[in-house]
Amino acid sequence: MGIKVAFVPLYHSDYPFDVAKRFVKEAVSRLREKDINVLLCQEVCEKSCVEGAVKSITSYRPDSIVFFVATWTEAPNAVSLALELSHYPLVVWGLRMYYENGKRESTGSLPGASVLKASLEAIGLKPFFVVGMPNEPATIDKVYTICLASSAVRKIREAKIGLVGYASMGMYTAMFDPFSLRKVFGVDVVHIDTSEVFKEMSGVKATEASSVADSWRKKYFIESDVSEEDLVNAAKIYIALRNLVEKYKLSSITVKCQYEFSKDLGFVPCVPLSVLADEGVVSSCEGDVLLTLTMLMLHYLTNQPIYYGDLVDIRGNKVYLSSCGFAPLTLSAEKTMGIGRHKYFFKGLRSGIVLKKGEVTLARIGLVAGEYRLHVALGEVVETELRQRLFPAAEVELKGDVEAFIENVMSQHYALAYGDLRKYLKILARILELKYIET
Repeated sequence: MGIKVAFVPLYHSDYPFDVAKRFVKEAVSRLREKDINVLLCQEVCEKSCVEGAVKSITSYRPDSIVFFVATWTEAPNAVSLALELSHYPLVVWGLRMYYENGKRESTGSLPGASVLKASLEAIGLKPFFVVGMPNEPATIDKVYTICLASSAVRKIREAKIGLVGYASMGMYTAMFDPFSLRKVFGVDVVHIDTSEVFKEMSGVKATEASSVADSWRKKYFIESDVSEEDLVNAAKIYIALRNLVEKYKLSSITVKCQYEFSKDLGFVPCVPLSVLADEGVVSSCEGDVLLTLTMLMLHYLTNQPIYYGDLVDIRGNKVYLSSCGFAPLTLSAEKTMGIGRHKYFFKGLRSGIVLKKGEVTLARIGLVAGEYRLHVALGEVVETELRQRLFPAAEVELKGDVEAFIENVMSQHYALAYGDLRKYLKILARILELKYIET
């Protein structure tokens, strides 16, 4: 489901609402042009209108609510409405003066919106405040940014992260507190024993695994040393994980591969997870829950397959990212990169891509002294020879201060998405009350 917004026009009967109605119509039209699903509520003028508005909004279950102050409005009515709906992100939208027949006119919107914004803050709410006309692209972009971030937050609060095993190799920063995670983010973590994955694998039919392997040969570049047996083994893990995603209705999955897969099974899940990521299931390794949550955020903002890598080097203004073998294959810089055999350390297959060039956002949620923080940095993926295509890699030129980046590193794992997502993540952090750090 796309972005859902409840749009509430506020007005006063002594002010020119007939004039303001065209601004209401234009604002709704502009938001719908941005593919926002808008519930246009009945105008609120009197206290008697509040109950009906609350019912319609509650039934609609929006991601956020826009209080469109069309004219001067008496704050008590809107405050009553806001108190009933305080668990939603709230936007107060005030209008500038406008020109009519060469004259500068006003509906009284901005004074009313200013009173409402300050009144909501006085009672402990934290509304977003937007000032501008609906025919101004910058104004619509501000509202859209809030609406998209709010939509991502709603999806996060409804998400389930599947955790196969637990945090790998003593990684404290991959561990999590289920109570604070549920309280702050709403997300639930579903634990899955590794033995359940192995049991699911044992039930996969050879014909089904072969069919999946054939589909990979058609879709992805396969290196020459990859055997049919390799692909079938990877396909069995993929099918088992996919079945568990469906069984537990998971939004994402993170797998502890060391040492249950890497040594006990003798076949790592790098390619199965990479394929799942391409198919829209946010996936990661080593049981890193906070990383996976960060990746979910980026995915819900972009609908992209999300990569993560270890910080293997920081040199000059560049961050070098690489993972053991996970990377969504559709992010490859070249068509001649894809699925290959592990050459060192592990048994099984890996994604051997170098990431395509482009502007990217790096992000990581961390927990510091009981406080959740979101570290964000903008960069550019450039051409690289990092790890000689034996492992997935990305060389990222940071656009900010590298020393500040180093000082604020939250762990070795960082999530990566294409595009500049800073303004969305800043709004998202405000809604979730995370400390936002941009370097």
